[in-house]
Amino acid sequence: MLHLMSTTALVSVVTSFTVAEDPCAESPGYDVTAVFVGENGGGGGGSDIEFFGTWEGINGFAIGTTSCNRGNVVAPWYGGTNNTPVISQSCYRIADGRFEQIGLAWLKHSSCAVSEPGCETWTGGGCQGTDCSTLGIGCADTYWAGFNASAGAPRSEINATTGAYDYPFSIGPTGPSGIRGKIQLLESDLVLPDAEIYMEASYVEPGEHLQCDGRRHLNNASHCKTIVHSPTSIVRDQDWGPTSHMEPAIMAWATHGATVIQLDTVESGGIPARVNVGWLVTDNGDGTWHYEYVVHNQNSHRCIRQLSIPLMPGTTLTNVGFHDIHYNCGEEDVIHGTDWTFEQSFASATWSALDEGSATNAIRWATSYTFRFDADAPPTMSNIHMTYWRSGPGGSLAFTGQAPGTAGCPGDFTGDGVVNVSDVLSVLAAFGNGADVEDLLTVLAHYGLDC
Repeated sequence: MLHLMSTTALVSVVTSFTVAEDPCAESPGYDVTAVFVGENGGGGGGSDIEFFGTWEGINGFAIGTTSCNRGNVVAPWYGGTNNTPVISQSCYRIADGRFEQIGLAWLKHSSCAVSEPGCETWTGGGCQGTDCSTLGIGCADTYWAGFNASAGAPRSEINATTGAYDYPFSIGPTGPSGIRGKIQLLESDLVLPDAEIYMEASYVEPGEHLQCDGRRHLNNASHCKTIVHSPTSIVRDQDWGPTSHMEPAIMAWATHGATVIQLDTVESGGIPARVNVGWLVTDNGDGTWHYEYVVHNQNSHRCIRQLSIPLMPGTTLTNVGFHDIHYNCGEEDVIHGTDWTFEQSFASATWSALDEGSATNAIRWATSYTFRFDADAPPTMSNIHMTYWRSGPGGSLAFTGQAPGTAGCPGDFTGDGVVNVSDVLSVLAAFGNGADVEDLLTVLAHYGLDC
Protein backbone atom coordinates (compact mmCIF):
# COMPACT_ATOMS: atom_id res chain seq x y z
CA MET A 1 0.00 0.00 0.00
CA LEU A 2 1.01 3.65 -0.37
CA HIS A 3 1.93 4.95 3.08
CA LEU A 4 1.23 8.56 3.89
CA MET A 5 1.94 10.57 7.02
CA SER A 6 2.17 8.35 10.12
CA THR A 7 5.39 7.69 12.01
CA THR A 8 6.70 5.75 14.97
CA ALA A 9 9.78 5.90 17.15
CA LEU A 10 10.93 9.35 16.00
CA VAL A 11 13.14 10.92 18.66
CA SER A 12 14.78 14.02 17.26
CA VAL A 13 15.98 15.87 14.18
CA VAL A 14 19.66 16.81 14.19
CA THR A 15 20.79 19.81 12.16
CA SER A 16 23.88 20.92 14.06
CA PHE A 17 26.48 19.66 16.51
CA THR A 18 25.05 20.00 20.01
CA VAL A 19 25.69 17.97 23.12
CA ALA A 20 22.40 17.22 24.80
CA GLU A 21 21.96 17.50 28.54
CA ASP A 22 22.41 14.17 30.27
CA PRO A 23 18.92 12.88 31.21
CA CYS A 24 20.60 10.25 33.40
CA ALA A 25 22.72 12.61 35.51
CA GLU A 26 20.84 11.80 38.71
CA SER A 27 20.20 8.14 37.92
CA PRO A 28 22.54 5.51 39.48
CA GLY A 29 24.74 3.66 37.02
CA TYR A 30 27.82 3.87 34.83
CA ASP A 31 27.92 5.63 31.47
CA VAL A 32 30.91 5.02 29.18
CA THR A 33 31.28 7.28 26.13
CA ALA A 34 34.04 8.08 23.64
CA VAL A 35 35.09 11.65 24.50
CA PHE A 36 38.15 11.82 22.25
CA VAL A 37 38.53 10.17 18.84
CA GLY A 38 41.83 10.31 16.96
CA GLU A 39 43.30 12.77 19.48
CA ASN A 40 46.78 12.57 20.93
CA GLY A 41 47.14 12.03 24.66
CA GLY A 42 43.46 11.98 25.52
CA GLY A 43 42.52 15.30 24.02
CA GLY A 44 45.91 16.98 24.05
CA GLY A 45 45.13 18.55 20.69
CA GLY A 46 47.42 16.46 18.52
CA SER A 47 46.49 13.65 16.14
CA ASP A 48 46.51 9.95 16.99
CA ILE A 49 45.66 8.23 13.71
CA GLU A 50 48.28 5.73 12.58
CA PHE A 51 49.04 3.99 9.30
CA PHE A 52 50.28 0.41 9.67
CA GLY A 53 50.74 -0.99 6.19
CA THR A 54 49.28 -1.67 2.77
CA TRP A 55 48.34 -4.73 0.78
CA GLU A 56 46.91 -4.83 -2.77
CA GLY A 57 45.66 -1.23 -2.64
CA ILE A 58 44.21 -1.55 0.88
CA ASN A 59 45.68 0.59 3.66
CA GLY A 60 45.45 -0.27 7.35
CA PHE A 61 44.79 2.43 9.98
CA ALA A 62 43.85 2.65 13.64
CA ILE A 63 42.68 5.58 15.75
CA GLY A 64 43.29 6.50 19.36
CA THR A 65 40.24 6.65 21.61
CA THR A 66 39.61 8.00 25.09
CA SER A 67 36.62 6.84 27.09
CA CYS A 68 34.95 8.59 29.99
CA ASN A 69 32.70 7.22 32.71
CA ARG A 70 30.09 9.97 32.95
CA GLY A 71 28.04 7.99 35.46
CA ASN A 72 28.10 7.72 39.24
CA VAL A 73 29.01 4.02 39.53
CA VAL A 74 32.31 2.39 38.52
CA ALA A 75 32.16 0.68 35.10
CA PRO A 76 33.27 -2.99 34.76
CA TRP A 77 36.53 -3.44 32.86
CA TYR A 78 37.61 -6.98 33.65
CA GLY A 79 40.22 -7.82 31.03
CA GLY A 80 40.27 -11.33 29.62
CA THR A 81 36.55 -11.79 30.28
CA ASN A 82 33.18 -10.95 28.70
CA ASN A 83 32.67 -8.17 31.26
CA THR A 84 34.77 -5.48 29.62
CA PRO A 85 33.99 -3.06 26.74
CA VAL A 86 34.72 -3.60 23.08
CA ILE A 87 35.71 -0.60 20.96
CA SER A 88 34.65 -0.11 17.34
CA GLN A 89 36.53 1.99 14.78
CA SER A 90 34.93 3.14 11.52
CA CYS A 91 35.60 5.59 8.70
CA TYR A 92 33.14 7.64 6.61
CA ARG A 93 33.34 9.96 3.64
CA ILE A 94 31.23 12.90 2.45
CA ALA A 95 31.80 13.73 -1.20
CA ASP A 96 29.49 15.70 -3.51
CA GLY A 97 26.86 15.66 -0.77
CA ARG A 98 26.95 11.86 -0.51
CA PHE A 99 27.58 10.12 2.83
CA GLU A 100 29.15 6.65 2.71
CA GLN A 101 30.99 4.35 5.05
CA ILE A 102 34.33 3.41 3.51
CA GLY A 103 36.09 1.48 6.27
CA LEU A 104 35.70 -0.53 9.44
CA ALA A 105 37.94 -2.46 11.79
CA TRP A 106 37.58 -5.45 14.05
CA LEU A 107 36.85 -4.57 17.66
CA LYS A 108 39.38 -3.85 20.36
CA HIS A 109 38.67 -6.11 23.35
CA SER A 110 39.67 -3.83 26.23
CA SER A 111 41.86 -5.13 29.02
CA CYS A 112 42.60 -2.41 31.57
CA ALA A 113 41.23 1.02 32.51
CA VAL A 114 43.84 3.42 33.87
CA SER A 115 41.28 5.80 35.45
CA GLU A 116 43.01 9.09 34.63
CA PRO A 117 41.86 12.73 34.64
CA GLY A 118 40.34 14.22 31.50
CA CYS A 119 36.57 13.97 31.96
CA GLU A 120 36.01 17.17 33.90
CA THR A 121 34.36 18.95 30.97
CA TRP A 122 31.61 16.34 30.87
CA THR A 123 31.28 15.34 34.51
CA GLY A 124 31.90 18.59 36.35
CA GLY A 125 34.05 16.75 38.90
CA GLY A 126 37.34 14.95 39.33
CA CYS A 127 38.33 11.34 38.73
CA GLN A 128 37.64 8.86 41.52
CA GLY A 129 40.32 6.39 40.50
CA THR A 130 40.15 2.61 40.91
CA ASP A 131 42.32 -0.32 39.90
CA CYS A 132 42.30 -1.22 36.21
CA SER A 133 39.49 -3.78 36.51
CA THR A 134 36.99 -0.89 36.59
CA LEU A 135 36.78 2.62 35.16
CA GLY A 136 36.31 5.02 38.06
CA ILE A 137 33.56 7.58 38.42
CA GLY A 138 34.41 10.68 36.40
CA CYS A 139 37.55 9.04 35.02
CA ALA A 140 39.03 8.81 31.53
CA ASP A 141 41.01 6.00 29.91
CA THR A 142 43.06 6.36 26.73
CA TYR A 143 43.79 3.61 24.22
CA TRP A 144 46.44 4.84 21.80
CA ALA A 145 46.07 4.04 18.10
CA GLY A 146 48.89 1.53 18.43
CA PHE A 147 46.91 -0.30 21.11
CA ASN A 148 43.61 -0.22 19.20
CA ALA A 149 45.47 -1.56 16.15
CA SER A 150 45.57 -4.98 17.79
CA ALA A 151 41.81 -5.38 17.39
CA GLY A 152 40.78 -9.03 17.57
CA ALA A 153 37.10 -9.17 18.50
CA PRO A 154 34.51 -9.83 15.74
CA ARG A 155 31.49 -7.54 15.47
CA SER A 156 29.37 -10.55 14.55
CA GLU A 157 29.69 -12.00 18.05
CA ILE A 158 28.69 -8.87 20.01
CA ASN A 159 25.18 -7.91 21.04
CA ALA A 160 25.68 -4.16 20.82
CA THR A 161 22.38 -3.41 22.57
CA THR A 162 23.23 -5.28 25.77
CA GLY A 163 26.99 -5.54 25.38
CA ALA A 164 26.75 -9.30 25.86
CA TYR A 165 29.18 -11.71 24.18
CA ASP A 166 30.88 -15.03 24.78
CA TYR A 167 34.58 -15.11 25.54
CA PRO A 168 36.92 -16.33 24.19
CA PHE A 169 35.73 -15.48 20.70
CA SER A 170 35.21 -18.24 18.16
CA ILE A 171 37.16 -16.50 15.38
CA GLY A 172 40.08 -14.08 15.09
CA PRO A 173 41.31 -11.75 12.34
CA THR A 174 43.39 -13.09 9.45
CA GLY A 175 45.51 -11.59 6.69
CA PRO A 176 48.70 -9.51 6.34
CA SER A 177 49.77 -7.84 9.59
CA GLY A 178 49.65 -4.28 8.19
CA ILE A 179 45.89 -4.44 7.63
CA ARG A 180 44.81 -7.32 9.87
CA GLY A 181 41.92 -6.25 12.10
CA LYS A 182 42.49 -2.57 11.33
CA ILE A 183 40.39 0.07 9.58
CA GLN A 184 40.82 -1.00 5.96
CA LEU A 185 40.64 1.83 3.42
CA LEU A 186 40.98 1.53 -0.34
CA GLU A 187 43.48 4.05 -1.66
CA SER A 188 40.95 5.00 -4.33
CA ASP A 189 38.43 5.96 -1.62
CA LEU A 190 40.79 8.55 -0.16
CA VAL A 191 41.65 10.59 -3.26
CA LEU A 192 38.30 12.09 -4.30
CA PRO A 193 38.68 15.87 -4.62
CA ASP A 194 37.02 17.95 -1.87
CA ALA A 195 36.01 14.82 0.06
CA GLU A 196 35.67 15.00 3.84
CA ILE A 197 36.82 11.99 5.87
CA TYR A 198 35.49 11.27 9.36
CA MET A 199 36.58 8.73 11.98
CA GLU A 200 34.08 7.27 14.44
CA ALA A 201 34.52 5.23 17.60
CA SER A 202 32.02 3.55 19.88
CA TYR A 203 32.36 1.82 23.25
CA VAL A 204 29.99 -1.07 23.91
CA GLU A 205 29.92 -1.62 27.66
CA PRO A 206 28.27 -4.82 29.01
CA GLY A 207 25.20 -4.10 31.08
CA GLU A 208 25.03 -0.40 30.28
CA HIS A 209 21.58 -0.92 28.76
CA LEU A 210 20.28 -1.57 32.29
CA GLN A 211 21.28 1.91 33.48
CA CYS A 212 18.90 4.88 33.43
CA ASP A 213 15.80 2.98 32.30
CA GLY A 214 17.72 1.39 29.44
CA ARG A 215 18.96 4.60 27.78
CA ARG A 216 22.57 5.11 28.85
CA HIS A 217 23.93 3.03 25.97
CA LEU A 218 22.39 5.32 23.33
CA ASN A 219 25.20 7.92 23.54
CA ASN A 220 28.28 5.76 23.02
CA ALA A 221 29.39 6.83 19.51
CA SER A 222 31.52 9.91 18.76
CA HIS A 223 33.43 11.17 15.73
CA CYS A 224 36.05 13.60 14.45
CA LYS A 225 36.96 15.13 11.10
CA THR A 226 40.32 14.34 9.50
CA ILE A 227 42.67 15.63 6.81
CA VAL A 228 44.03 13.24 4.19
CA HIS A 229 47.56 14.25 3.25
CA SER A 230 47.97 11.07 1.20
CA PRO A 231 46.45 7.56 1.13
CA THR A 232 48.98 6.62 3.84
CA SER A 233 48.78 9.80 5.92
CA ILE A 234 45.55 10.80 7.68
CA VAL A 235 45.56 13.24 10.60
CA ARG A 236 42.87 14.74 12.77
CA ASP A 237 41.64 18.13 11.50
CA GLN A 238 42.88 20.49 14.23
CA ASP A 239 40.80 23.40 12.91
CA TRP A 240 37.55 21.46 13.03
CA GLY A 241 37.37 21.56 16.80
CA PRO A 242 37.09 18.91 19.52
CA THR A 243 35.65 15.45 19.05
CA SER A 244 31.91 15.58 18.44
CA HIS A 245 31.02 13.83 21.68
CA MET A 246 28.08 11.40 21.75
CA GLU A 247 27.33 11.96 18.05
CA PRO A 248 27.97 9.34 15.34
CA ALA A 249 29.59 10.47 12.10
CA ILE A 250 26.32 10.57 10.15
CA MET A 251 25.53 13.78 12.06
CA ALA A 252 28.21 15.55 10.00
CA TRP A 253 26.03 15.01 6.93
CA ALA A 254 23.60 17.58 8.34
CA THR A 255 26.15 20.32 7.63
CA HIS A 256 25.80 19.46 3.92
CA GLY A 257 22.06 20.06 3.83
CA ALA A 258 20.87 16.59 4.82
CA THR A 259 18.26 15.91 7.45
CA VAL A 260 19.38 13.39 10.06
CA ILE A 261 17.06 11.90 12.65
CA GLN A 262 17.52 9.51 15.56
CA LEU A 263 15.16 6.57 16.02
CA ASP A 264 14.62 4.33 19.01
CA THR A 265 14.25 0.68 18.06
CA VAL A 266 12.40 -1.85 20.18
CA GLU A 267 14.70 -4.72 21.07
CA SER A 268 13.92 -7.99 22.83
CA GLY A 269 12.80 -7.29 26.38
CA GLY A 270 11.54 -3.84 25.39
CA ILE A 271 15.00 -2.26 25.58
CA PRO A 272 15.61 0.59 23.09
CA ALA A 273 18.57 0.83 20.77
CA ARG A 274 19.54 3.53 18.31
CA VAL A 275 19.25 3.69 14.52
CA ASN A 276 20.03 6.97 12.75
CA VAL A 277 18.66 7.78 9.32
CA GLY A 278 19.24 10.67 6.97
CA TRP A 279 18.15 11.89 3.56
CA LEU A 280 19.13 14.58 1.08
CA VAL A 281 17.06 15.56 -1.97
CA THR A 282 18.47 17.82 -4.69
CA ASP A 283 16.84 19.26 -7.81
CA ASN A 284 18.71 18.12 -10.92
CA GLY A 285 17.25 21.04 -12.88
CA ASP A 286 15.91 18.85 -15.68
CA GLY A 287 12.57 17.76 -14.26
CA THR A 288 14.15 15.10 -12.06
CA TRP A 289 15.33 15.03 -8.44
CA HIS A 290 18.16 13.08 -6.83
CA TYR A 291 17.36 11.20 -3.61
CA GLU A 292 20.00 9.96 -1.15
CA TYR A 293 19.17 7.92 1.97
CA VAL A 294 21.48 6.61 4.69
CA VAL A 295 20.65 4.11 7.42
CA HIS A 296 23.18 3.95 10.27
CA ASN A 297 22.73 1.20 12.83
CA GLN A 298 24.37 2.55 15.96
CA ASN A 299 23.72 -0.36 18.32
CA SER A 300 20.60 -2.31 17.37
CA HIS A 301 21.07 -6.06 17.76
CA ARG A 302 17.95 -6.65 15.65
CA CYS A 303 19.60 -4.90 12.66
CA ILE A 304 17.88 -3.70 9.47
CA ARG A 305 17.28 -5.92 6.42
CA GLN A 306 14.95 -3.81 4.25
CA LEU A 307 14.24 -0.19 3.32
CA SER A 308 11.03 0.76 1.50
CA ILE A 309 10.52 4.25 0.02
CA PRO A 310 6.94 5.20 -0.99
CA LEU A 311 6.44 6.50 -4.53
CA MET A 312 3.73 8.23 -6.44
CA PRO A 313 2.53 5.46 -8.79
CA GLY A 314 3.94 5.93 -12.25
CA THR A 315 7.16 7.53 -11.00
CA THR A 316 10.15 6.75 -13.20
CA LEU A 317 13.37 5.93 -11.35
CA THR A 318 16.86 6.01 -12.88
CA ASN A 319 20.42 5.81 -11.58
CA VAL A 320 19.42 3.46 -8.77
CA GLY A 321 22.38 2.82 -6.47
CA PHE A 322 23.40 1.03 -3.29
CA HIS A 323 26.55 1.16 -1.18
CA ASP A 324 27.43 -1.04 1.80
CA ILE A 325 30.57 -1.84 3.74
CA HIS A 326 32.14 -5.28 3.54
CA TYR A 327 33.64 -7.10 6.48
CA ASN A 328 37.25 -8.22 6.33
CA CYS A 329 40.05 -10.36 7.75
CA GLY A 330 37.94 -13.51 7.89
CA GLU A 331 34.68 -12.04 9.15
CA GLU A 332 33.40 -11.82 5.58
CA ASP A 333 32.96 -15.60 5.85
CA VAL A 334 30.53 -14.98 8.72
CA ILE A 335 28.75 -11.89 7.33
CA HIS A 336 28.51 -12.01 3.54
CA GLY A 337 28.83 -8.89 1.40
CA THR A 338 25.97 -9.71 -0.98
CA ASP A 339 24.45 -6.51 -2.39
CA TRP A 340 20.83 -5.82 -1.54
CA THR A 341 18.25 -6.41 -4.27
CA PHE A 342 16.09 -3.59 -5.60
CA GLU A 343 12.45 -3.74 -6.69
CA GLN A 344 10.04 -1.03 -7.80
CA SER A 345 6.37 -1.89 -7.39
CA PHE A 346 3.08 0.00 -7.63
CA ALA A 347 3.81 2.57 -4.95
CA SER A 348 7.24 1.84 -3.49
CA ALA A 349 10.94 1.36 -4.13
CA THR A 350 12.39 -1.35 -1.92
CA TRP A 351 15.89 -2.59 -1.18
CA SER A 352 16.18 -5.95 0.59
CA ALA A 353 19.05 -8.02 1.93
CA LEU A 354 19.24 -11.50 0.45
CA ASP A 355 18.30 -14.11 3.07
CA GLU A 356 21.53 -15.98 3.78
CA GLY A 357 20.68 -17.09 7.31
CA SER A 358 23.12 -15.93 9.96
CA ALA A 359 25.40 -14.58 7.19
CA THR A 360 22.73 -12.18 5.84
CA ASN A 361 24.16 -8.78 4.90
CA ALA A 362 21.82 -6.88 7.21
CA ILE A 363 22.84 -3.44 8.45
CA ARG A 364 24.70 -4.56 11.56
CA TRP A 365 25.74 -2.27 14.40
CA ALA A 366 28.27 0.53 13.83
CA THR A 367 27.69 0.37 10.07
CA SER A 368 25.92 2.58 7.51
CA TYR A 369 24.40 1.68 4.14
CA THR A 370 23.55 4.25 1.46
CA PHE A 371 20.65 4.10 -1.04
CA ARG A 372 19.98 6.41 -3.98
CA PHE A 373 18.03 7.09 -7.18
CA ASP A 374 16.83 9.85 -9.49
CA ALA A 375 13.07 10.33 -9.85
CA ASP A 376 10.80 12.39 -12.09
CA ALA A 377 8.67 13.41 -9.09
CA PRO A 378 9.43 16.15 -6.56
CA PRO A 379 9.78 15.36 -2.85
CA THR A 380 6.96 15.27 -0.38
CA MET A 381 6.83 14.07 3.22
CA SER A 382 5.85 10.39 3.39
CA ASN A 383 6.12 7.45 5.74
CA ILE A 384 9.29 5.42 5.06
CA HIS A 385 9.58 1.89 6.40
CA MET A 386 12.49 -0.26 7.50
CA THR A 387 12.24 -3.92 8.43
CA TYR A 388 14.16 -5.58 11.24
CA TRP A 389 16.34 -8.60 10.54
CA ARG A 390 16.15 -10.36 13.91
CA SER A 391 12.81 -11.12 15.50
CA GLY A 392 11.37 -9.11 18.36
CA PRO A 393 8.45 -6.81 19.22
CA GLY A 394 7.07 -5.50 15.93
CA GLY A 395 8.58 -6.16 12.55
CA SER A 396 9.19 -2.67 11.21
CA LEU A 397 10.50 0.78 12.07
CA ALA A 398 8.96 3.82 10.38
CA PHE A 399 9.84 7.50 10.06
CA THR A 400 8.55 10.49 8.15
CA GLY A 401 10.95 11.67 5.47
CA GLN A 402 11.11 13.02 1.94
CA ALA A 403 10.12 10.68 -0.89
CA PRO A 404 8.99 11.11 -4.52
CA GLY A 405 5.38 12.20 -4.72
CA THR A 406 3.14 15.19 -5.13
CA ALA A 407 1.40 17.48 -2.71
CA GLY A 408 -1.93 16.13 -3.95
CA CYS A 409 -4.69 14.56 -1.92
CA PRO A 410 -5.07 11.00 -0.57
CA GLY A 411 -6.18 8.60 -3.30
CA ASP A 412 -4.73 10.66 -6.16
CA PHE A 413 -2.41 7.87 -7.21
CA THR A 414 -2.14 9.13 -10.79
CA GLY A 415 -1.10 12.60 -9.70
CA ASP A 416 -3.53 14.41 -12.01
CA GLY A 417 -5.07 16.50 -9.22
CA VAL A 418 -8.37 14.62 -8.96
CA VAL A 419 -9.48 11.30 -7.45
CA ASN A 420 -11.52 9.54 -10.12
CA VAL A 421 -11.88 6.34 -12.14
CA SER A 422 -8.26 6.54 -13.36
CA ASP A 423 -7.08 6.09 -9.78
CA VAL A 424 -9.36 3.09 -9.32
CA LEU A 425 -8.01 1.52 -12.50
CA SER A 426 -4.43 2.28 -11.43
CA VAL A 427 -4.93 0.45 -8.15
CA LEU A 428 -6.71 -2.49 -9.79
CA ALA A 429 -3.97 -2.84 -12.41
CA ALA A 430 -1.36 -3.15 -9.66
CA PHE A 431 -3.47 -5.16 -7.22
CA GLY A 432 -1.31 -7.82 -5.59
CA ASN A 433 1.83 -6.19 -6.96
CA GLY A 434 2.25 -3.43 -4.42
CA ALA A 435 -1.34 -2.21 -4.31
CA ASP A 436 -3.80 -3.69 -1.83
CA VAL A 437 -7.32 -3.29 -0.48
CA GLU A 438 -6.31 -0.35 1.71
CA ASP A 439 -5.22 1.59 -1.36
CA LEU A 440 -8.55 0.85 -3.03
CA LEU A 441 -10.46 1.97 0.07
CA THR A 442 -8.41 5.20 0.12
CA VAL A 443 -9.47 5.95 -3.46
CA LEU A 444 -13.13 5.19 -2.75
CA ALA A 445 -13.14 7.30 0.45
CA HIS A 446 -11.90 10.34 -1.50
CA TYR A 447 -13.57 9.67 -4.82
CA GLY A 448 -14.51 12.87 -6.66
CA LEU A 449 -12.20 15.04 -4.57
CA ASP A 450 -10.55 17.84 -6.54
CA CYS A 451 -7.02 18.42 -5.26
